[in-house]
Amino acid sequence: MDIALAQRVLQEARVPGWLMYSFQGSNPLALEVLGLMERALSRRFAYLIPAQGEPILIVHAIEETYFSDLPGRRVVFSSWTQFTEALRAHVAPLGRVAMEYQPGGGIPYLSRVDAGTVELLRGMGLEVVSSAELLLRFQTWGEADLAAHRQAALGIAEALAHALGFVRARLKEPPSEREVQAEILKVFAHRGLVCDHPPMVAFGPHAANPHHTPGEARLERGQVVLIDLWAKLPGGPYADVTWMAGWEAPAEAHQAFQVVREAREAALVYCRQAYAEGRYPRGFELDRVARGVVERAGLGDYLRHRTGHHLGFAAPHGNATHLDDLETHDARPLIPGLAFTIEPGVYPGPFGVRTEVNVYLHPQGPEVTTVAQEALEPL
Repeated sequence: MDIALAQRVLQEARVPGWLMYSFQGSNPLALEVLGLMERALSRRFAYLIPAQGEPILIVHAIEETYFSDLPGRRVVFSSWTQFTEALRAHVAPLGRVAMEYQPGGGIPYLSRVDAGTVELLRGMGLEVVSSAELLLRFQTWGEADLAAHRQAALGIAEALAHALGFVRARLKEPPSEREVQAEILKVFAHRGLVCDHPPMVAFGPHAANPHHTPGEARLERGQVVLIDLWAKLPGGPYADVTWMAGWEAPAEAHQAFQVVREAREAALVYCRQAYAEGRYPRGFELDRVARGVVERAGLGDYLRHRTGHHLGFAAPHGNATHLDDLETHDARPLIPGLAFTIEPGVYPGPFGVRTEVNVYLHPQGPEVTTVAQEALEPL
């Protein structure tokens, strides 16, 4: 945890302190920032970073040694009354603290502190504000992270090419979704890539379900193939790509794909223009741009999800800024160092189409780090 950076961000935001609280893993955002994700913590703790001065860890007596690498003073408790008094003595005097809380639960990714704890602190006279924009500074990638992402993207490209080759070789005796999924996982294993759960392979009507679980369905003539695959090197961030193919797919599928491709490109152009103008776009802005393309094409009724998500380390869907004004109103900025997907899709049935690229934000603007599909690929 870079305490100096945290204090600099707090001073810029004019927030007196940042209180990171968790109980039995209830706040993965705080655990990730503090480097505690792999520790088996069974008691609640609170870590206060003031805008100025020494951090304070309020920790249960039996778990004090679990935090030996966190800087700052220790306040040890055993009883609930001691915990409450520690908060009253060390946190309440600040008057206002940032926490992993979002007013109204507007962005569930940020709503990690339970209502009871927020009520407890408010009862001490504290104002609780969202740590959303503070967190962004700790959710960016460094050069090593970007390099690991690039390696994962190369592995995904290899797995995708192998999977499509496998399908083409089997058209006389078409494979099942699960068989194609297994071929992808073989390449991941060869490349040393890992994933939080296996990739998605969907044939025909199953492609109209954005989160379909592959099964025994076999590819038929006239169907689309949707492959969504994500992976990472151990310890690195994810790459995440969706690719579309078709076995003599209907004209409607080709037309719908062109609409989502145009939506993808419109969001990317908007992001580039914003950076050229010297401003950081907000997540909801890119979502509105992409959905506008889909709606003007008359396919708005077939939207099922936001335009894109932050790329994380623990899972492909991270916790920083999403391209979303559909499922949530994500007003967080897209600052340099963040990475995200642009993946508009429509799902009218008996097919669905989606296109997905990964984007990394340099100080001068966005870089697409994966191949951008331009047309539905014939098998």
